[in-house]
Amino acid sequence: MQKLNAAESIRGLASLVVVLSHLSLSFLPGLHRFDPPSTEIAWVNWIHHSPLGFLYSGTAAVYVFFVLSGYVLSYAIYKHQAQLNTQLKSMMIKRYPRLMIPVLSSCLITWLIVNSFQVDAQYTQAWLAEYLGQTVTLSQALYQGSIGAFLFAQSSVNWVLWTMQIEFFGSFLLFFLIYISQKSHALFFIASIVLPLMSYMVWGEGMLLGLSCFVIGLYIYRYAKLLSWPSAVLLMFIALYFAGVHQSSASYQWWVKLLGHRAYEYGNFLAGALLVYSVVMNVELSKYLDKKMLVLLGRWSFSIYLLHLPLLYLFGVPILNQLMFWQLNYSFAVAIALLLYMLLLIVSAAIFSRYIDQFAIKLAQKSIQLLHRQKTERLS
Repeated sequence: MQKLNAAESIRGLASLVVVLSHLSLSFLPGLHRFDPPSTEIAWVNWIHHSPLGFLYSGTAAVYVFFVLSGYVLSYAIYKHQAQLNTQLKSMMIKRYPRLMIPVLSSCLITWLIVNSFQVDAQYTQAWLAEYLGQTVTLSQALYQGSIGAFLFAQSSVNWVLWTMQIEFFGSFLLFFLIYISQKSHALFFIASIVLPLMSYMVWGEGMLLGLSCFVIGLYIYRYAKLLSWPSAVLLMFIALYFAGVHQSSASYQWWVKLLGHRAYEYGNFLAGALLVYSVVMNVELSKYLDKKMLVLLGRWSFSIYLLHLPLLYLFGVPILNQLMFWQLNYSFAVAIALLLYMLLLIVSAAIFSRYIDQFAIKLAQKSIQLLHRQKTERLS
């Protein structure tokens, strides 16, 4: 239980890192070096060239999500060892509605917000200004929230939904691997390597790395050994270091020389795997992260992830615009606006989690119970 709570805590912290990543793109893109003039700000330039990029590395956080999904789904299946195939079927049936209902809801919320009023983007950077200027139709929201995001990584409505394709296919890859592992361990190992590699030919490197994270999560659950405190802490710091990779950062030029343009993606991928491994496989680190507030944040993490961009449109930017209208200093106004935005995001995510996310979980579970009841009635 402690390991699962630690996994939830990591997920919650990772969701906040995604938010910070998008906030930095919106207001201080120089942290990512995407806007060279903004790196003239001394402290922005210093952070960019330091190994502190893990604090706002949305890419590393996404890889953490994928590894955790592999790990947690494996736990949910293997805890029913005596009824493994039954549990696999149950998880397969539940997975789509469990993901789709919150995703569709976030798309409909985005559609409602975007079509209710326009936001002045003059105080934001190019990345957020583009998001604020988008048009969203109801048909787009319905299609992407129910089909497009999962099958084709479509995310023009809610920009974070590109990950849902990997989350969806990664889940079913994991279910398949667990199923064939009962038949042949050799086939299991071969498939766990070959199938992600095959995905590269269809979808490219992003899908390969994402599916590999699910496999790594499964491997951690099945085969990883407990780590000593020194080993776990060392791995964790290595993970945090690689999570901060940016191609132009002085702290990572040795890595860039080694891998070239792939340094960023591979560094973040490595960070996601090592971070989850270091925490869930060490008793002390797991215990340290097994805190009520962090676990609660983990339960809200999917809601935070889905809502943070539409709520930036609804709350963050309008608050900033109002503060600027009152002629506050820009940096001070941004700080106040984002603090208020984060508070409103957490409150909104808690509500969304309770009434939408939990509803999706309960509905998915009821669908299994209904199918089981129908099967029982047919047999009787």
